[in-house]
Amino acid sequence: MTRFVAAARFLFAFIYIAANSPSARAQELASTATSAQVRISYETPSDEKFRPIYDALKHRQVLERLQRFLVPLRLPKVLTVELMQCGTETKPYESGGPVVICYELIQRIVDVTIQNTKDANEQTLIMDGTFVQAVLHEVAYAVFDVLQVPIWGREDDAADRVAALTMMQFSDQVALTTIVGTAKFFEYSKRAWTGGDFADLGSPEAQRFYNYLCIAYGGDPLTFQFLAPRPGPSKVARLTENRAPRCEGEYRQVQRAFDLRIMPFVDPQLLVKVKASQWLLQDEIPGGTK
Repeated sequence: MTRFVAAARFLFAFIYIAANSPSARAQELASTATSAQVRISYETPSDEKFRPIYDALKHRQVLERLQRFLVPLRLPKVLTVELMQCGTETKPYESGGPVVICYELIQRIVDVTIQNTKDANEQTLIMDGTFVQAVLHEVAYAVFDVLQVPIWGREDDAADRVAALTMMQFSDQVALTTIVGTAKFFEYSKRAWTGGDFADLGSPEAQRFYNYLCIAYGGDPLTFQFLAPRPGPSKVARLTENRAPRCEGEYRQVQRAFDLRIMPFVDPQLLVKVKASQWLLQDEIPGGTK
């Protein structure tokens, strides 16, 4: 299976309202999203190799689902999220500009996944979880900018922590899929780092990997107990004995900062409605089985 066939077959799924969610609630969120402060745009790629990704994402209306997910945000100005061909995996956020998700990044998620596992369920887990993380990570940059949130340390790390915190606010299934899927992607990336990477604006992927595990374990040690340090083999890398005890504090630190600087711009009633909907991850594989 080539990477382009894989890109066409595996439709990346953003969080969506399941079919058994109350239809009135789903319709209300969809209606509210059309007047929300989050705008969306799909840019047709000039390179045909990205066309299957573009077609799949647009057909599945992933940005429309993101728009409904972000309905509770009440930002001082309109925020635009765009899917586009960038010429590189990521396009740095510019103050006042759109949030850009690059087709090249999505292609890399496909490549890393299919090169490291042949298990269809694990492939879906990694691709779904990592796509959700990538979108929330990029949106966090814009929220920091629009709300003038002060950042101590790397902005990249702060965006990761906000994305992880957001993933933890819904069902155990959503949290497990997004956190574990993202962690596995970072683990499978296996990038060779040089000294320059540690002076870069972004953190090395190994550091990001353990940051996600720590936020998950600190926020819900029961659901994520398999991340606790213990001897013996594991399908997912575990936290170290010196990091694990600190994770609850790290989670609470991010939660307090979020509550202080971002929650005042979140509509509490709409947030309750979004949480009350049964948000799941679609695991359909076109041309295959569920």
